[in-house]
Amino acid sequence: MCASAAVIADRLAAHPAVTGLRYPGLPGDPSHWAVGGQMANGGFLIGFQLADAGVAEGFLSRCPLIEQSTSFGGTHSAGERRARWGDAVPEGFIRLSVGVEPVEVLWSAIATALQ
Repeated sequence: MCASAAVIADRLAAHPAVTGLRYPGLPGDPSHWAVGGQMANGGFLIGFQLADAGVAEGFLSRCPLIEQSTSFGGTHSAGERRARWGDAVPEGFIRLSVGVEPVEVLWSAIATALQ
């Protein structure tokens, strides 16, 4: 899951629809200092922003491999738009938990859903 998240985060960082990417495994992330010290790797949670609530909701509904959930911890990929619950985050903010799906299959589904 963590190895797949690193691949997905790197690709999301290069995607034009994605802003505000947060993943400790990426060198430019403010929490990257903890990787190797407090953390063995970057983990399996990724945060990023899409343009607005409609784009974020569309992304989540179009990606068949991302289960919409507010509770993470399973082996499948899951995601949520936190602003839906009143959190003080941008309307297009997505929290993604990367699961055990094959990384290329998961990325293909994510990339298609971002179009």
